[in-house]
Amino acid sequence: MDSSKIIEQMFATYQKNYLDHGDTPRGTFQNDPETMCLRYERLLRPFLPSTAPLTIHDVGCGLCDLHAYLNSRNIDHHYSGTEIVPEMVEAAKSKYPGIEVFQRDILKDPMEDRYDVVLLSGVLNIPGGVPLEDWKPFCRDLLRKMFEMARYGISFNCLTTRTTFRDPTLCYLNPSEMLTFCLEELSRFVRVDHAYPLYETSISVFHPDFVRTLFDDPAFDKYFSGSVKGRS
Repeated sequence: MDSSKIIEQMFATYQKNYLDHGDTPRGTFQNDPETMCLRYERLLRPFLPSTAPLTIHDVGCGLCDLHAYLNSRNIDHHYSGTEIVPEMVEAAKSKYPGIEVFQRDILKDPMEDRYDVVLLSGVLNIPGGVPLEDWKPFCRDLLRKMFEMARYGISFNCLTTRTTFRDPTLCYLNPSEMLTFCLEELSRFVRVDHAYPLYETSISVFHPDFVRTLFDDPAFDKYFSGSVKGRS
C-alpha cells in the first residue's frame, strides 16, 4: 500500500478521535498523564542530561504534550513537531506560540530539516485499519526517515508482543525483530528498554559520531572505525 493511503487512514482515525475527546489524554489516545509521562521519561533518558539545549523533534506530536513535559522537568531544549491533523496543529500552536509545528508527511514532503534528537511516541501502535502486512513496512520506512533527520539519534516506542492480552485494533511488534531491524539498517548502537510496567518497549538508536563523543578516550578508537549501518 502506498504510504499516502496509509497517512489518509491515520488522518481519519486521529482526527475523529481528537474531535470526539478534545484536549484530553484520550484525545491523543493516551490512557492518563502518568503513563504518558513515563513514556516520555523512557524515550528521553538515553540523551540526558545534556550539556547544551537539545533540538528535539516530535513525530506525530499531537498536542505537543512532550514540550509541556520537558518544561515541567526544566529540561533545556528547542522543541518542534510534525502532525498530520490540522485541528491538533492549531490547538498546539495556540497553547505554545513559541514552538514550530509542521503539518506534513515526512515520507513524502520535501525537507532538509535536521535535529539533535527525533522522537516518536505511540504512532506505531494504531494502524487505523491498515493491514499489518502494509503497516509494518510503513513503520520501518518511518524509522529510517527519522534516523536521517537526526544528528544524535532517535527514540521510539511500540507495543510489545510480550504481553498478557491483545487488542485487535492495535499493533504489537516483536522487540527482537525491532532490534534486528535497527542493527541491520540503522546503526549498531542501539538501546532496548523493556524494563518498565507498560506493555511496550522503548528503543533508542544512535549515530556513531554521537556515541564517539561519549567515549572519547583513545582506547576506544578502534571500535569506531567504519562504524556505519550496523557494522563496525
